Amino acid sequence: MAKIPGAGKLKGALGTWVAYYTGFRHLFHRPYTLKFPEQRYAVEKGYRGRHLLHLERCTGCGICAWICPEKCITIVPRGERWYPQYFYGRCCFCHFCVTPDTLVTTNPSVTPISRVKSGDRVLTHTGEYRMVRRVLTRNYSGRLFTIKPLGAPFPLRITQDHPLLASPRAFVKLGRLEKAPVSPAWKTPAELKQGDYLTMPIAKEVRDIDFYEQNVVIGQPSTGRRLARELKLKADTSLFRLIGYYLAEGYTVRRTVGFAFGAHEAEYINDAAQLLERVFRVRTKMSTVHNCTHVLLHSVVAVQFFQNFGRGAENKKLPDWAMFAAQEKQRELLKGAWRGDGYLHRPTKGNKSIFFEYSTISQTFAFQLQQLLFRAGIVGQVASVNHRNRKPAFLVTVRGEFVQKMASLMQIRFRDSRTKTFSRFAMDDNYVFAPITSIKVSNVTDQPVVNLSVEGDESYVAGNVTAHNCTDYCPEYALEETVEYDIAEYTRELLVWSPERLARPPAKKDDKYVFSVETSRGATQVAKKERN
Repeated sequence: MAKIPGAGKLKGALGTWVAYYTGFRHLFHRPYTLKFPEQRYAVEKGYRGRHLLHLERCTGCGICAWICPEKCITIVPRGERWYPQYFYGRCCFCHFCVTPDTLVTTNPSVTPISRVKSGDRVLTHTGEYRMVRRVLTRNYSGRLFTIKPLGAPFPLRITQDHPLLASPRAFVKLGRLEKAPVSPAWKTPAELKQGDYLTMPIAKEVRDIDFYEQNVVIGQPSTGRRLARELKLKADTSLFRLIGYYLAEGYTVRRTVGFAFGAHEAEYINDAAQLLERVFRVRTKMSTVHNCTHVLLHSVVAVQFFQNFGRGAENKKLPDWAMFAAQEKQRELLKGAWRGDGYLHRPTKGNKSIFFEYSTISQTFAFQLQQLLFRAGIVGQVASVNHRNRKPAFLVTVRGEFVQKMASLMQIRFRDSRTKTFSRFAMDDNYVFAPITSIKVSNVTDQPVVNLSVEGDESYVAGNVTAHNCTDYCPEYALEETVEYDIAEYTRELLVWSPERLARPPAKKDDKYVFSVETSRGATQVAKKERN
């Protein structure tokens, strides 16, 4: 191909023109450089900078070094005391987080983590409910893990450095994983594989009451006045079985409480009617429409009592006094609820499985029901089911070796022809061990994530899985994150921050000059705040 005459000169002239134009254009731009450290950038909300060590609070316990996922913290001696030392060459500034839609087990419900507030109580890895000290939010860019444990309706979406309380399983012969779980430890998602156990803590808190008391309002027929009175009910097993019936089949309409049973369920109809009359001392009525029998109680006092457990099927839930009741009472509640919306599937030609299943459209009650089963020594799986033109439903299922325990609780006799029963779950006094069914990884940019700082335990149950927050794990609050970003050094030795250096307070945003980058035109000075 022949060369075009003068092409090289034209290209050179064009390059010279671009260079002059670029230089001339930047004469009118603000400078890109800052006189660091006198001038500093203002960081975004939630920025994770270097740590500040409060020497007077530190006890040298070593918990921060134990929980650090990158093992960048070591405990070093200073005289007769010990303090943490940081190697920032490995620090990932974890500040572990989950996505805002993640369900957190609170007291006494399940709530998206984005709606959790300081002062709420959440279930921790110890099986106790602890108070939330802070809710931390930020935007995350990096690898996001999607982990699905067996028995949970939704997968957990979590940042790559967020520790989960897990029990890794070793391979045995023929590529199988060992059944018995080992002592659980905090593991990051990158350290887990499909088949490893994740832990679901069993709530231990018990605050049993002998009598339930509530202020109710009744009308005086002769004058029409509204009078307040105190309702006092004996909180025994009969009351809890009646609550179970209401959670499954109950409803309220104006001054009436109703329970809808199948016409063939004569035993449950008579039991519910007798319990209502015994508790509220008012005669019940029966009404049969088609194949449905309604047990009706006309009582504004009963209506106000049962409204504590929700109106409408999707709003059914247990208040905390019922969640913390003694186990024998909760077993009766399970019995009443399962008689209403649960059933035992016996072997058929199409499905030879034997299992118990409960159906509800209340997400909150499904998770509460699972926790009640855990406390009774039974593993219940929760699954979500979507039907066209219908509200999402949640199925709580009991399978395998736990079927016989459930049958004993329900006082059902049946012949189990199976010679072997198997469950993919394991269980001890503290945890239910659920295997991971899938792990997926994706890269995200500016993904909103949320984390909780929890009093004492610094852990919470997220998406049925025990998760940790080690950013504020220090029991003495001696170590905290700041917005200081001046930690870059030229040598490896200078990246090691001694306790004395960590204890030096960082320069705050309102010290001297503060700059923030707003546009591609460069740095813009922010007015200095007046000091008192």
